[in-house]
Amino acid sequence: MKNIMKTLFVSIASLSLMLSVNAGELTVNGTAKATYNMTTGEQLDNGIGITNELNFTASGEMDNGYTWTYSMELDPDATDGSALNDDSQMSVTMNDLGTVKICVSECSNSKKYFFDQSAYTTITDTSFSSGATYPANEMSYASIQYQTPELPFGTKLQASFGQSKVDNQSGNATGPSGSNNSLEGYSITMNPIDGLNLAANYYDINDYDDGVTTENQLEEGGAWGVTYATGNVTVGYGKSYKAPEGTSITTGAATVEYYENTGMSIGYAINDDVSVSYSREEMEQNMLTSATATTDIEVDSIQIAYSLGGATLSVARSDYENVSYTVDDDATETIIAMTFAF
Repeated sequence: MKNIMKTLFVSIASLSLMLSVNAGELTVNGTAKATYNMTTGEQLDNGIGITNELNFTASGEMDNGYTWTYSMELDPDATDGSALNDDSQMSVTMNDLGTVKICVSECSNSKKYFFDQSAYTTITDTSFSSGATYPANEMSYASIQYQTPELPFGTKLQASFGQSKVDNQSGNATGPSGSNNSLEGYSITMNPIDGLNLAANYYDINDYDDGVTTENQLEEGGAWGVTYATGNVTVGYGKSYKAPEGTSITTGAATVEYYENTGMSIGYAINDDVSVSYSREEMEQNMLTSATATTDIEVDSIQIAYSLGGATLSVARSDYENVSYTVDDDATETIIAMTFAF
């Protein structure tokens, strides 16, 4: 970790030696999406909603050829729908020296959904919660990251260090008070042959020592995935893991030692305008005592997306079994969406 931090600080320090920066350009892009959501098996009414996400991006070039970018998203707050300035990041690409990033609520390197080829969206990442437990990622922190330039076989390595934050904290902000952990993360992506892509990531949490509670297990986790594209078909497979922080990991038959999630997905582009997909996820709890009975969550999703030029019409139908690891707690979700990109 010391070597990683030294590399980051040296890279950042070198930027301070730049004499001038050329004026940058500002662009705005985003999406506007209207959805109709029908869910059965749960006490939920049908939902109609509109989501807009605006991404303000600035970029420029320094006299020595280094380039910089800054972006900030304006999107609805999850609780009341009000506009929220968050998900900001700033990066400097130093040619053959790689890229340094500073990110707040952004720049996830998680590969938990790397396998996914869904035509509309990753179905376990919608407003309806499957109740599954996934590994954490850098978006829950304010982080400093370093990414290597592209290496042989299309390889890129990334290291990150994250501190606790609030979503909209700005420059000169201090970290929030309280029991705040930090994160160290590492990831790799590869493209060894045409059509084949590999990815993996790992993280661990540095526990905030409150002087009161002693943890028997600190949180760590990660994911790996592989995709292969041939012609109009792309398939994917991956796994993700999370070992939760715990104070009673050495006692009790009901204690979860780690979570394991498996995903598989296939996407097929029928033509330039129509795509279909099938995805399946299985999520399981692994208990400290192997004799303890558990229930796995299973999700199957069929999706279709039709491009109408400036808009995309999508339909997704998903079946959930054993929501929140509860036997016979099943649900079906159908989403109809119209998305405009600009």
